Amino acid sequence: MFKQSPRGAAAQMLPFFFTTNVRASRRTAILNTKSVVSPHNVQRFYYANGFLDSGSVDFRRGTASINRSIQFTPNHELGKIGLCQHDFVRGVSSKVGLTSPSDTQPVEKNKDFSDAIIGKVQNICHPKNEDLSSTSHIPFAVKDKIKQQAATTSALTSFKNGEITFKKLTEPYLVLTKPNLTFLIMLSCISSYALSPNSVSVHEFMTLAAGVMLASGAANAINMGREPSFDKLMVRTAARPVVRGQVTSREAFTFAGITGSLGCTMLYFGVNPVVSGLAFANIVLYSWFYTSLKRKSILNTWLGALVGAIPPLMGWAASSSLMDPGAWCLAGILYAWQFPHFNSLSHNIKDEYKKAGYVMTAFENPKLNARVALRYSLLLFPLCYGLYLSGVTDGWFVLDSSLVNGWLTYMSFKFWNQQRINFKNGGQPTPEGAILANVYAKKMFWGSVWQLPGVLVLAMLHKRGMWDRFLSSDPEKEKLSSPKPNIRLKA
Repeated sequence: MFKQSPRGAAAQMLPFFFTTNVRASRRTAILNTKSVVSPHNVQRFYYANGFLDSGSVDFRRGTASINRSIQFTPNHELGKIGLCQHDFVRGVSSKVGLTSPSDTQPVEKNKDFSDAIIGKVQNICHPKNEDLSSTSHIPFAVKDKIKQQAATTSALTSFKNGEITFKKLTEPYLVLTKPNLTFLIMLSCISSYALSPNSVSVHEFMTLAAGVMLASGAANAINMGREPSFDKLMVRTAARPVVRGQVTSREAFTFAGITGSLGCTMLYFGVNPVVSGLAFANIVLYSWFYTSLKRKSILNTWLGALVGAIPPLMGWAASSSLMDPGAWCLAGILYAWQFPHFNSLSHNIKDEYKKAGYVMTAFENPKLNARVALRYSLLLFPLCYGLYLSGVTDGWFVLDSSLVNGWLTYMSFKFWNQQRINFKNGGQPTPEGAILANVYAKKMFWGSVWQLPGVLVLAMLHKRGMWDRFLSSDPEKEKLSSPKPNIRLKA
């Protein structure tokens, strides 16, 4: 698509495409090449890719780099500010060194030559829109998310007009529920149900899983419906359905009302009123109090952790009493896990949170952010040990869970120690120190992603009495070792 121009003054009028390894960028117009400059400290290139017309590009970042000054402008912005004129070129500052004495001379502006090539420049800046593959010619690794433009009409309106199929209608509403987060919440709930001492009912199990997913989806839909003006300021959330106009805020609230009511009703009649009440309380806590507190105080993280600790209580309350210490150990594990998980996530995107107006510990108090993550990582050890002491698991779980918790704690310690060095005596981190903190935060984040399902699966594998029927040859001994179910009355 690009051809390198010949050397000399003429070559400077039509810059060639230059491939470089870029770590991070912001969609910001920079006019640092408007004036005549020496080419020894500026690299100029055009991005001839219709994908940039979307104005919302999702980047996949790799190894960190100290130089983060590289920026670019989406193609749709070029016409507004005249960047396609020959003396307006997109460029980035870079220490590339001198190639020859002639290269240090200022660029001459030859009007005749400019008029001859200006059409080519326009074609490069504004290529024809066409269907693109996942291969991009810009020097960034771009995820395969084509067509991120804002929708002219909502999906529901398009469906009513017969413009899209029912399958296309359901796609943005599924995104509203945050399916990955909803699945994790459902997993923590049914894991607690499976670990409770009473016998498992398949019907109750299925009703619990479905009701929790509906209630969680409702809370997430309300959250997205309330924050489109803030979500559009962050790359991570800019493609959400309400931001793009696929779903209006009113439609999101209506969807949340239907799914939330259905979920709580299923839990009330299919499980018990306690679980239904906890589900409703969690919807209110997350969609109203937590969502509002994010723009006011760093305490939003602690409130969000409380929201994450309620699903295990729901799972336990579905079949047993909440007076059992095992229920609160599981809730404590989910509560403590939130901090290394979210504090590491918020650290790596703290600039986006700050730009969007959210108040996060990651930029308000970086040392506290790392210290809290380490503290709660350490708290996971006694909480897992508490499952053994309360009779939920066998002794082997203490060893297995310690290995998983140990890796997360090690990454949390590395992150905390690096932040302690970075901000020692009130100073600011060096570029190298900031990069190391980012690396450790990313490792801690992925460690937390695997730690939680790992601990829950290990707890279910080590549930006390589970393997007695296979390992014990004495039926009477097996009966005595099996946990006795609690008798409970349904309302």
